[in-house]
Amino acid sequence: MVKPVVPISFEKFEYSVEEIEEYLRAPEEEKFQTPYTPKMYRLKSGEPIIIRPAEKSETPAMLQTLKQLFDSKYDKDFYHLVAVRTYSEILAWAQNRVKDEYVIVATNAEGELMGIVNHRFVDESVAMSLHTIVFKRAERLGIMLYASKIEHAFDFVGAKEWWATFESPFGYRMGFRLQHYMKPWPEVQHELGGGRVFYLTRDRWQKVVKPDLAQKGLMGSRPVPSELLDKSKPLKPTAKIEIEL
Repeated sequence: MVKPVVPISFEKFEYSVEEIEEYLRAPEEEKFQTPYTPKMYRLKSGEPIIIRPAEKSETPAMLQTLKQLFDSKYDKDFYHLVAVRTYSEILAWAQNRVKDEYVIVATNAEGELMGIVNHRFVDESVAMSLHTIVFKRAERLGIMLYASKIEHAFDFVGAKEWWATFESPFGYRMGFRLQHYMKPWPEVQHELGGGRVFYLTRDRWQKVVKPDLAQKGLMGSRPVPSELLDKSKPLKPTAKIEIEL
């Protein structure tokens, strides 16, 4: 306890929780919440995967799935670490404790969760990649989802730079394939643990990276048939984690 150096006319004061909440929650700017238009990606089997914005009401399904990975047996490929960090980010997003976060999910035709990606906007210029995690490794779904959140940042919101850091060799390989540059380290650090910043500019995305992804069939297709999009909701937890152990 510290006594003020001048007299104060009262000793205690009370706030309602509603008043306090205004100071605790992170405000979201509408510009950064520009809706992502759903799209579809087909596996070699022909199975459709729907990539769409997540809704905060779907948080329980995401957390239930991520919690399955809270086990040291999933330390392979850093799944354990990435799941724990993603869990905290999704929870903070749902409870309004993170600034300008955006979450995108992939589901199968029955609405079962296949993967999650999230990012947030530092300001109008910089979009900060957070995490990419898939629960059923299948035919480059991870890189497809990662590209989807970059697409939201550049093509829907209009950010100028995309900043990422990679916690696993899988992540680094993905960034390498998408031709990320690297900023000087440790002068410039990513907010996820102070790691190296690998980045893309909007110009390079539009002229080089996006056309290459499209040529490889990794940008998906629009529109998603309405009956298929409807079936992807409500989001269902992943019934069985299918990753290499």
